[in-house]
Amino acid sequence: MDAKARNCLLQHREALEKDIKTSYIMDHMISAGVLTVSEEEKVKNEPTQQQRAAMLIKMILKKDNYSYISFYNALLHEGYKDLAALLSDGIPVVSFSNGKDSFGGITSYVRTVLCEGGVPQRPVVFVTRKKLVSAIQQKLSKLNGEPGWVTVYGMAGCGKSVLAAEAVRDHDFLEESFLGPSSMHIPGPRLYFYLFTLCF
Repeated sequence: MDAKARNCLLQHREALEKDIKTSYIMDHMISAGVLTVSEEEKVKNEPTQQQRAAMLIKMILKKDNYSYISFYNALLHEGYKDLAALLSDGIPVVSFSNGKDSFGGITSYVRTVLCEGGVPQRPVVFVTRKKLVSAIQQKLSKLNGEPGWVTVYGMAGCGKSVLAAEAVRDHDFLEESFLGPSSMHIPGPRLYFYLFTLCF
């Protein structure tokens, strides 16, 4: 973890330890691949909520930049927006030069781009739907660097968000479709993830 992120976490450690409940935060971090089940058990073995939070933060301080980003996103997702705001100044800039190292089939490059783009993390229980993922990727490829939408629709709870997120969880596809030479003239991130609930 870089110095700025580490210092920010240390600066706000007391507020974090006082307020967070670790169980749901750890679920997010496990699904992101930055926390192991054995580390989760170690945190759970602490007798009080504050001690569990302290143990989790101690572990995060020993980890990499992506762990900081994952913790930040978990705070946002679980409604700790005020605490996440404290950490926002310390969000590290991640270098993609060595992004081909893989964890669970997902490169660190892809994990970081998805995290920064607001793409939901893969759930712990996950069913692969290769044909549907491929269909979404083909539709996204047809946009050919131009702005546009690909709509995934279905009944509530059928896994639309997970499916859409899975479609962009591929290093080569992400690089070709959103970060390749045809899109280099446009500054800033090229991937935005929008989820809408449509009520009729």
